[in-house]
Amino acid sequence: MARFSRWTAVSVLAAALLLPGTAQAATAVTFVAPQDYADGNLAWGPVDQRLTLEGLERIIQRIAAKRLPAGTDIDIAVLDLDLAGRVNPLRSRTGDMRVMRQDTWPSMTLRYTVRRGGKVVARGEDTLRAMNYLMDPAAVRSAEPLRFEKAMLDSWFRVRFASLDARRPAS
Repeated sequence: MARFSRWTAVSVLAAALLLPGTAQAATAVTFVAPQDYADGNLAWGPVDQRLTLEGLERIIQRIAAKRLPAGTDIDIAVLDLDLAGRVNPLRSRTGDMRVMRQDTWPSMTLRYTVRRGGKVVARGEDTLRAMNYLMDPAAVRSAEPLRFEKAMLDSWFRVRFASLDARRPAS
């Protein structure tokens, strides 16, 4: 029986990932005029804003890689953002204390373009709202930042792009 070193196994795995047909979705996320957003931790200063927008960008990229077929590229422009909850300025000057209530659901307006093989296969503009965000047990139990926005985005990707056939190769 042949024995493989750890480096051989890593090399085989790396080569497999580079084979045609295993390309991950390329995702470009832009934030259009974030100073005009309804929310997004913008009132707490540039550090909070940067952390919020970087977190959302990572979430969108991860969900796109999971939900879109290989060889599919997506460009997303975030046009407006309203995070779940409201900051209570009397209780917290750091922006960390967000009060979650039924009427403070997350919402986001996005413009998107989806390409396969260089051809546009979908484009549009959607406003996402998670009005029952407090009823999502996984999000409620999570301690992850932006957990309600992540659940909302995951649901949108799942529903909006369900028609993209993962089995059909990009042409």
